[in-house]
Amino acid sequence: MKKIIDITGPIDNGMWNYDEPFPKVNIKPLPPIGWLGGRTVGAEIFEGVHSQTGTYLETPAHNYGNENSYLLSDVPAEKTYEVPCVVLNVGMWDMDLESGRRGITVNDLKACGNSGDIREGDAILVGTGWGRYWFDPHNLDGAPYFTKAAMEWLISKKPFILGSDTARWDNLERPENFFEDFYAADILMAGPFINLEQCTANRCRLTVLAANFMHTSCAPARAVLIEE
Repeated sequence: MKKIIDITGPIDNGMWNYDEPFPKVNIKPLPPIGWLGGRTVGAEIFEGVHSQTGTYLETPAHNYGNENSYLLSDVPAEKTYEVPCVVLNVGMWDMDLESGRRGITVNDLKACGNSGDIREGDAILVGTGWGRYWFDPHNLDGAPYFTKAAMEWLISKKPFILGSDTARWDNLERPENFFEDFYAADILMAGPFINLEQCTANRCRLTVLAANFMHTSCAPARAVLIEE
């Protein structure tokens, strides 16, 4: 029997969001429609939705520019459907604004019982329990980040997709400076996710399907894990 885990963060007012100039999501009802005699219908306006709203899928063009790399529309849907996946749940980390952001280390990753099950071409998702802070105003400034050594270890596994439940991978105050290596490895980025801690299988499958926006490196996506 299959177990389906929805790991897509909800898009709603008050959710986490990158800082300006990224706009904030504002979902509001469509006003009465004049050409329907002033009738109201069940439709909404999604103000402030951008390419990195909520859970999204991203290609290296986000770093290199749309003219210098492939776009999201160049990635066939079948490539991100039921991708073999390993979820490394390092724990349920609590937000501690006084102590500052906590770095994910190589030891944290290796301590996961299924870290040895990773195969080249897998999706690797790293869970810290951060999905429960989706609507917290300090989601970003309190979020776990990857240490350079941890990111190098993940890149060395040659994943097809790399994702996590934390949206701010680097430490902006003291940058780890690993993004050039990450994008050079031609890995798709996915996330941030919720509910990764619900995955208990050593290996599973990931489906992450982005909305079919054109002319962009990234777009909001729906993502699920499939456990047998």
